[in-house]
Amino acid sequence: MKDYFDEAPAFSNEFFRRRFRMSKRLFLRIVNDLEANYDYFKQKPDARGALGFTGIQKCTSALRILAYGNTTDINDEYLKMAEKTTRDSLEHFCRGIIDVYGARYLRTPTWEDLQKIYEVHNAEHGLPGMIGSIDCMHWRWDNCPTAWRGQHTRGDQKGPTIILQAVASQDLWVWSAYFGVVGSCNDINVFEQSPLLEEWISGKAPKASFYANGNYYPHGYYLSDGIYPRYSIFVKTFSDHIDDKRAYFKKVQESSRKDIERCFGVLKQRWQYLRNPCRAWSKQKMRDAMYACIIMHNMILEDEGKAICQNYVPEAVQQEHPQASMEERVNNARELRYEPYHSQLMVDLVHHAWSVRYVPPEGDEETEDEEDEVGEGEESEDEN
Repeated sequence: MKDYFDEAPAFSNEFFRRRFRMSKRLFLRIVNDLEANYDYFKQKPDARGALGFTGIQKCTSALRILAYGNTTDINDEYLKMAEKTTRDSLEHFCRGIIDVYGARYLRTPTWEDLQKIYEVHNAEHGLPGMIGSIDCMHWRWDNCPTAWRGQHTRGDQKGPTIILQAVASQDLWVWSAYFGVVGSCNDINVFEQSPLLEEWISGKAPKASFYANGNYYPHGYYLSDGIYPRYSIFVKTFSDHIDDKRAYFKKVQESSRKDIERCFGVLKQRWQYLRNPCRAWSKQKMRDAMYACIIMHNMILEDEGKAICQNYVPEAVQQEHPQASMEERVNNARELRYEPYHSQLMVDLVHHAWSVRYVPPEGDEETEDEEDEVGEGEESEDEN
């Protein structure tokens, strides 16, 4: 408490932000919400009448484990907290973050959110209708049971893993996360069993129309790599570019799709617990830790004003969607897997990206050519 929470703390807010991965304002908000919803985080006397740990101490213990990836006995010296209490604090903390903040910070985008996302992606990447980028990440599982190691191991990984599929926008906000698929699967297997596909087939996925190259499209799309199928919600790159337009679009698509790669890198750097192989014995504990880290990642973006969708309206998320009939599900699945839609969207995006590309004025090009000629002349004189 003297180090960080007194009126004149020993360490400044900059040190707090670096060691807790968030501002003191956000940390205290989390502590107060957890104390209000869970008795575990309230300070209570034990059987001897001595007061136990406060909510701040338990949340500090959990955050230190997630932020630095330390073992659970690391808090013996600093917080005087036993290893068992540290493990329990981490489990209750992750579960509490999901229950209290999951509906808000791990929600699907609303129609208003999609309009803001479209605007930012069109301005930053030159791609209209882009919702975000989709990809998968593996998390090593050290304590995987021997009987399960075969189905959790893949040739390109060093050991048993569990896969995370995520969708991130340009601001690195995670709009969709699905964790728990065995490591032997590829990206297609993960997507085919993810809730993201079910949302599109059941008609619950939010849709916002846009125009590309003058043509109307009823819903947005995700940027993906080459393994994903030719669905109407995916935009992939070209394996071979036959002209300048396709070559330029290939560069735009591949650079824009790095949003999800940057998001994975920030998650691992911010939460070292995800970078290191997991030592948990239960898949459920791994799942809670992964979702808790993603939710706090989004909370930090909002707290620091870096999120695209800062103004949150809770009523917009609580809309109830009627259950789709079997005929509607079949039609939605057919539209989702309609390859001509995917091909036409690719063509229109290629033309749109080429039409909005930056073309330097003629004077600038001539100046650059003259500078190159002067440089070549000086080099030849030096050689002589």
